[in-house]
Amino acid sequence: MKKPTQPAATITRRQFLEKSAKTATFLATASTVLISRRNVLGANETLGVGFIGVGGRGSSHLGMVQGLANTKEGVRVAAISDAYGPRLRSAVDRCEGAKAYPKHQDLLADKNVDVVCIATPDRLHVPQALDAIRAGKDVYCEKPMGHWSQFNLARQFFQETQERKRVVQIGNQGNSSKAWKVVEDLVKQGAIGRPQHVQVGYFRGGDWGERMPVPKENVQPGPDLNWEGFLGDAPKVPFTKDRFFSWHKYLDYAGGPCTDLFPHVFTPIVHVLGLKFPSVAASSGGIFKYDTYDREVPDTFTMLLDYPERLSLTVVSTLANDYMTEPAIRGDEGTITLQGTQWETGFDSVTVIPKKGERKTLPGDKSNSTLAHWRNFLECVRSRGKPVSDVEFGLHVQAAMSMAMLGFLNKKMARFDFAKQEIVL
Repeated sequence: MKKPTQPAATITRRQFLEKSAKTATFLATASTVLISRRNVLGANETLGVGFIGVGGRGSSHLGMVQGLANTKEGVRVAAISDAYGPRLRSAVDRCEGAKAYPKHQDLLADKNVDVVCIATPDRLHVPQALDAIRAGKDVYCEKPMGHWSQFNLARQFFQETQERKRVVQIGNQGNSSKAWKVVEDLVKQGAIGRPQHVQVGYFRGGDWGERMPVPKENVQPGPDLNWEGFLGDAPKVPFTKDRFFSWHKYLDYAGGPCTDLFPHVFTPIVHVLGLKFPSVAASSGGIFKYDTYDREVPDTFTMLLDYPERLSLTVVSTLANDYMTEPAIRGDEGTITLQGTQWETGFDSVTVIPKKGERKTLPGDKSNSTLAHWRNFLECVRSRGKPVSDVEFGLHVQAAMSMAMLGFLNKKMARFDFAKQEIVL
């Protein structure tokens, strides 16, 4: 396992404020405009959505919002930003009337943008989301909420979101799944007593998620490729096409299964069981198969979490084999298992196996949970309500992933200091 090019540490408040100083003036102006507008936003007024990052996931969100616009659901694509010019122009060509901004700061200054969708590399999520809420925007932020090294910055994002009264939805769409609502109701009804142990996994046969498409033509940093913008607060390393386009391979920008896949797996569990910060995290794994190229993130990973709610949660993953085992929530009075799991949407059925009495199987659901997640977000933007995957929930999930990754890279067990709200190795 290669080590990251900088110590596993979070950016300090001072460093972040220095980095943000260059954009402070326009952010303050944009915030005044948007907050003023938000106070008079009517229930039927069309919301202008700005997109920061329109790669694979961002492009999917763009298409979804276009679909909502076409069905007259009160939204429109107002602006798009991306660090890569051809990708930006291609996205803008799909959206009549949308403005193109190579730099996200300029998009945030656009008074026609009410809400922002952030789908950039992990390392940019929290810094760009902070810029957005300071500009008076509400935010749909893709998972993971931040890079594994940025827990302190993620905590700052949570605090500022509360202070500024912004609406933030983290892209853990399982929280909006009808299937997981069935599981939540069973747990609340006491179908398995008090949950004490959870076992889930994400298995995939292939590493295509890390080896993303890289253009064959010669591309270099310049007006059409914002390398500095891509790096953000990451180590200042020389440009390579692989780092820019296939960033999932590198620890500076991603974390492998723990941060790329585990949010699909354990996030709904955290939501269903009402878990907060884990007290202890242990992890293991490594590059056990895909070691023939410059991959830095693990391809096999196991995360063990203990929660103060007296519950252990085990999450396992390998990219060498896609055989799926049934997820299970074990309580002191029975077990819930899930059949036909497809983490991005839901599952076919839910089986309850009580210690006493007959087992029963209930239908699941595989409808579009991402679409439901967007609708929940937009409804909360209008009502100023709390989304199903708000920034506080995102912080709880971020803590678990950061603890697991930091422990793994430092070969230590991580614990959470509840008094100081800090991760300790």
